[in-house]
Amino acid sequence: MRLRAVTVAVIVLVTGLSPVWSQPAPAQPPTTQIGIAAFDRPATTVPRGAALRAIKIVADWSVIEAQKGAPVWTDLDRAVTMAEQEGLAPVLVLAYTPRWASIGTGVDLQRAEIYSRQPPRDVADWDRFVAAAATRYRGRVRDWQVWTQLNLPVFRGTGSEYVALLQSARARFKTIDPQARLAIASPQGIDLGFLVRVLAAGPELFDVIALSPVGFAPEALLRPLAVLSARLRGTGKAIWIDWAPDPGLPADRAAAQWVRLHAVSQTAGVERLFALDFSRIETGLRPTAPLLANRSFAGYVVREPDTFSTVFGAGTDPVLLVWAVTAGRWFELPSGDVRVTTVEGQAVPSETREGRPVVRLTDAPLIVSGMPAAMAAEARATAASRGPLLPMVSPDRDYGRATEVVARLGKIGDERGLYNLVYRSRRNGAVEPIDIDGGEAVRTSIARDVMYLYFDVDDTFAYFTEGRVPVEIVVEVWGARAQRQLGFNLLYDSTGGYRFTPWQWVDAKDGWVSYVIRLNDATFANTWGWDFAINTAGNRAEDLVVRAVTVRKGGP
Repeated sequence: MRLRAVTVAVIVLVTGLSPVWSQPAPAQPPTTQIGIAAFDRPATTVPRGAALRAIKIVADWSVIEAQKGAPVWTDLDRAVTMAEQEGLAPVLVLAYTPRWASIGTGVDLQRAEIYSRQPPRDVADWDRFVAAAATRYRGRVRDWQVWTQLNLPVFRGTGSEYVALLQSARARFKTIDPQARLAIASPQGIDLGFLVRVLAAGPELFDVIALSPVGFAPEALLRPLAVLSARLRGTGKAIWIDWAPDPGLPADRAAAQWVRLHAVSQTAGVERLFALDFSRIETGLRPTAPLLANRSFAGYVVREPDTFSTVFGAGTDPVLLVWAVTAGRWFELPSGDVRVTTVEGQAVPSETREGRPVVRLTDAPLIVSGMPAAMAAEARATAASRGPLLPMVSPDRDYGRATEVVARLGKIGDERGLYNLVYRSRRNGAVEPIDIDGGEAVRTSIARDVMYLYFDVDDTFAYFTEGRVPVEIVVEVWGARAQRQLGFNLLYDSTGGYRFTPWQWVDAKDGWVSYVIRLNDATFANTWGWDFAINTAGNRAEDLVVRAVTVRKGGP
């Protein structure tokens, strides 16, 4: 399987360490470290602050050893020394291949953005570089990472080629600096299947899993983090997250998204959280970093669906961070002298509903302080009895007992546990709603390169099933104008990564026809933000019209 990408440069971390989420909470569980990314190379400035504890720097092999056998460490030495002078522990990311060592040939060797992202031709060259770095910074650098991310275009190699780099680095550190910790990069998204396979095949090769859930809402991370933490229980391995707010969000909403992510990470036991776009989240980070750095996750309370109410601090000064991901939600305030503020410290007045004091919730978290002991005790008891914090949905959106979920497609359509509409903002998924045969449907477009219909199966119906639950996917389409002219297949999230089903030709017919595709290895972990897609890229003479899609559990 070819793996996918982005680039990392300088990342600053804030306070504490954290255990695996699913382990029983110690008396004073550590807190999540915060990473601040700046894309300088080499580092020329270091963000300052009382809570900062470490800085993560790319050790760029393609720059350090541009000429074989003549490494130049000056810039990296300066960055490490600067970090130490600021009281920050440096964390080095070993990545990028010099031109002379790359597997590239021909024109690839004229483009640094290609050859430096390819693995080396001879792992022995990489081994010598790792050994030199480990020796040079022994006693000064404890935490290391192999590559930045496993995504095109940042890593242009195979999974086996990456494992070879990891194995080499692990062997060197065992010999040169046994106290060093090694982090493994991972594909973009949260590829639980990939991570489970790596844990089974080579758990001794790394100490930390570095995730890059680009495009995920903070709350969408709760379920995969709970699964991953359960698999890591008792291993001593930690989780890091590299993250940037959604593109196009204004600064205030990006900051609010960051605050929610910080809370989710601490709730889920993430050890380190790296912000890849510091300028857009700074207003959210500065007030909440000290707030949460000094208060470990204590528990949560369950109130309305689509709301999140998390308690931090097990001592005499706990605080509650509360927000909602849908409009029209409220939070009833506990009795006593409670105070409600924004994360920037602005007072939020309460309102009265049915004789009770409440505050209106949005996706910008509020801080409730001065909580009575009873609410803190409730939060601890809820976490102990219910387990990891997971999104709570209303009964009408809980498909846990359903045997099938359905999406009837059109301009808006009718989505019952199967969702397509949210993906139509994607250029290649922007299907066209049409009226046909007295009803609505959607159509792909060869002319506009719209060739996919993306779908997400509701997580309450199926999530990371690892092939344990066979499913049938029923696709209802309009007949083709001619035989073997129009067809489709499915690209789906399987136990072995995303894979295609065999091509299905559409019968020549003036009317609707349904096709059933049976999957015995679906995992539906939403790895790249969706569970399966109808692929029509092979068509040239006709576009596909789809009226409905159904996913059923079981089947003959």
